[in-house]
Amino acid sequence: MTDSLMRLHISTGDPDEAHQWLSDAYADHRVTLSGRSTAFRFTHSVADCGLLKVGVARHTMTLHGTWEPLDDIMLFSHLLTGRFTIRSPHDEVAAGPGDVFGYDPDTLMQVEWNDIKMAQVRIQRSAMERLAAEMLGDDRGSVPVGFDLARPVTAAKAVHWKRLMQYVTTDVATSPGVHGSPLVMRHVQRLVVATALATFPNSTLTGTPVPAGYASPDAVRRAVEFIEEHAGSDIDLTAVAEAAHVGPRALQRAFRRTLDITPLGYLRSVRLDRAHAELRTADPGAGATVSGIAGRWGFGHPGRFAADYRARFGRSPSETLRN
Repeated sequence: MTDSLMRLHISTGDPDEAHQWLSDAYADHRVTLSGRSTAFRFTHSVADCGLLKVGVARHTMTLHGTWEPLDDIMLFSHLLTGRFTIRSPHDEVAAGPGDVFGYDPDTLMQVEWNDIKMAQVRIQRSAMERLAAEMLGDDRGSVPVGFDLARPVTAAKAVHWKRLMQYVTTDVATSPGVHGSPLVMRHVQRLVVATALATFPNSTLTGTPVPAGYASPDAVRRAVEFIEEHAGSDIDLTAVAEAAHVGPRALQRAFRRTLDITPLGYLRSVRLDRAHAELRTADPGAGATVSGIAGRWGFGHPGRFAADYRARFGRSPSETLRN
């Protein structure tokens, strides 16, 4: 519908492009894919409801991988088709069609799936913590909230959650009268947050405190030094956080606070600078190529590399190499 909030954000047959998009939208990850790559299809539609987003994704291959902590995202999934297994250091969910579950945003996750279609609700963590404070009558203005990797606390609450999601994806996402009203949308946001807090195991139900997480400027400095020194190596957020002697979530927030960028965003920026420097001095007559240099610095998708390069340096990487 033209009056629907639901928009197709990506449709591709390129696995690299699909997983770069997933990294940007959710969290960095490393995966191994199997199945018919020639028939691969990935689509992701999203309805933007302000503080929350409702999406439907389809991924046709079999995947095994490791995903970094979601950090500032609260995520809840409803598996529509396929098989999906996810493990954290403490919990595991093996889901089939119709199952719903929530994620622990603070842990590394091992994921396996096979030809899935999945609906997801994504909520900004800061927004959920603000709304949780309002609902709980907490005067601090924000209550740290931590979720477990788990199914709903009861089967009845799982049914209620699915009915609420059906309402959001139909009545809310497709009705101009609903999504055109800030007051109504605010009510929907509060309803979704309140239902999530009542449905999925979390710290507001158990009374378990969640550490807010803090990383000092020295931790950011250590992380920057580690990234600068190891930009050419296969490193991830966990490795950077370990080098900085803090947790991934604390480091993410410290980077945003001090540098207005994520640690992995900073890593990509450093690698782009290194690729630029190499392109300026490389000799195409001796066999140097843009794809070879880009790949050496971790840029596996030529089109995306070229677009990022042009946005940063005002010219194409091939122009830099030729001149």
